[in-house]
Amino acid sequence: MRGGAIAAVLALSGCSNEPAGSDGLEIPGFDQLVSQVEQGTVGRSSDHWIEMKNSADEWERVGLIFGYADDYDECLKAIAGLKRVNYAREYRCVPAN
Repeated sequence: MRGGAIAAVLALSGCSNEPAGSDGLEIPGFDQLVSQVEQGTVGRSSDHWIEMKNSADEWERVGLIFGYADDYDECLKAIAGLKRVNYAREYRCVPAN
């Protein structure tokens, strides 16, 4: 995609196996989103999930980076921004498709 790369960070709560909102309820449409993302990339490079280690020592999906020429590099930049606000959290970039 030239000149108009689309990117989004989707705030998602809950663990990656059983996504849930702050009230513990399942997030509607999360499974469909994951399925859609797994089927193909947006743009030229592999899309990436931002995952955060929670208090139970499990990795949770908290964001999605897509549409850049280098989604992994943009994911690292997003994590750097998150770390500035909450330096104690562990984050990682994981291929989404």
